Amino acid sequence: MIALDRRTLIAATASTLILPSLSAAPAKAAMSDPWLAYERRLRRQLAESRGDFDPDFETDLHDLGDIFRRAQGLNSLAPDPGLTLAARAHAADIARTGVFDHMTREGFGPAARVGLLARDLIGAPGENIAERLNASGAVRPDQIMGQWKSSPGHRANLLATGFTHVGYGVLRQGREVMAVGAYAEVSARLGAPAPLRVSSVAAIAAALSSAVPRIDQFSVSEPGAEALVETYVESPNAQTLPPGAWQLRPHLSTGPRRYQVAWGPVFVLG
Repeated sequence: MIALDRRTLIAATASTLILPSLSAAPAKAAMSDPWLAYERRLRRQLAESRGDFDPDFETDLHDLGDIFRRAQGLNSLAPDPGLTLAARAHAADIARTGVFDHMTREGFGPAARVGLLARDLIGAPGENIAERLNASGAVRPDQIMGQWKSSPGHRANLLATGFTHVGYGVLRQGREVMAVGAYAEVSARLGAPAPLRVSSVAAIAAALSSAVPRIDQFSVSEPGAEALVETYVESPNAQTLPPGAWQLRPHLSTGPRRYQVAWGPVFVLG
């Protein structure tokens, strides 16, 4: 039930290649190895748990969520493959580690999973989780949705006006069910899934080259952090960041010389 809706309007000039930092934050990256290890773990959980996921249950949760939203006068949410991967991976991780939480023991949360697995998505994510074992009978989708409706934080995600897309992950372990909903306000799409590992800032810019709508400038931050470390306009040609894990922070135009700073994929540089 953690929703990230962190957006800042900034004024910027397009006359120079690299703008000064928008904060006083030093250019310090997160360590690469923990991010690479977590991404491998999520991918492994998806592969090893393939037969335990319940697509019909996931579809029912989506339908029930849309019915609930429409009853409140809200739009339905479009299904998103990357968000489904993030939701399924966390459901499997909960089952394997026994840690029923939005945060892993290592400190990775919903934004980390979306940033690692939804590689073409630009937008602010949120997450619902549920775990249920009935005393008798199989767990039903309406029971999971009922749990979320009765929890203020989860209910807020179900009815968030900004969210546009969703992916559900449901894993059955015997009679027990782990369910995760990954939500996002999708502001833009990259033309193709971005690579996780890149050799330069120019490679990050290249991943943005076919974005819709067009993105001409971007910042980076430590993954999940608010402070923007460095800002780039047009196509950077020089390496200006130390190696490590960085989060792409695209600037979406909201008018002349004004931009909304969004959330994009996590990159491992170097």
